[in-house]
Amino acid sequence: MIDFNRVRDYKVLLVGDGITDEYRYVTPIGKSIKDDTLSTKYDSHRESFHGGVWAAAEHVKGFCSQVDVMVGDKIMLNRRYVDKTYMRKLFTVHHIHDLKEPIKEYDIGSYDLVIVTDFGHGCLTPELIKRLTSEAKFLAVNAQTNSTNFGFNLITKYPRVDFVVIDEIEARLAAHDRDSPIEDVILKLGFNKIIVTMGNLGAIGYDHGGFVREDALTDKVVDTIGAGDAFLCVTAPFAKAGLPMRDLVRIGNAAGAIKVGIVGHRTSVNRESLEKYL
Repeated sequence: MIDFNRVRDYKVLLVGDGITDEYRYVTPIGKSIKDDTLSTKYDSHRESFHGGVWAAAEHVKGFCSQVDVMVGDKIMLNRRYVDKTYMRKLFTVHHIHDLKEPIKEYDIGSYDLVIVTDFGHGCLTPELIKRLTSEAKFLAVNAQTNSTNFGFNLITKYPRVDFVVIDEIEARLAAHDRDSPIEDVILKLGFNKIIVTMGNLGAIGYDHGGFVREDALTDKVVDTIGAGDAFLCVTAPFAKAGLPMRDLVRIGNAAGAIKVGIVGHRTSVNRESLEKYL
């Protein structure tokens, strides 16, 4: 039985890119007659969510008493056009704009745990990475690969990380290894505590020279956005608390399974939903 109270009093800092995820709902009509494009009918309904590091912080708030957020000076707006019937994203338009309020500085070394959600949009500068890797007591990181940074935002730019959560593509890109067994890829990366998520194939964790593999806990997917962030942010406090890798992978799979059942960032993973799922 997992003792959720052991992370309750942690002071946690989230660092990462601020993102606004906007869903504009449409109904596909069919292929355009004159162009190779998809025609849609716009529905007046739309939703806007605080995504990125802000959404990640909401997951941590369900488990830890103090959670602060540090963002960069640029905010990414992801405007997604979504088939309202099947919740399928048809395409995305990206916009970058300046943060309106001044950036707040934090004493990194005063936190029990620092979680980095690096989406590659400019928040994690070399100077900030140097501070994080030298000052954080316990550092947990995801360096995400996405369409705007493919191949250029690798976990290996962090010289020290205490706990890593990345997906298989992110791991293989960082190791420059497309074909080897995932276990060999993980060993190449050289992190002492790492979990690689593999979608519907579950996740594999490595710690103290041993591997733990767990199957995914659901095949019912509504929306995959933010599932990796939920996995990282719910497991990181327990990694700091010293839970064994088997428990971390199990907790993370549960958090991911809960998140893929949520549209956008309408709600977050919390203690009650995780306990019920486990």
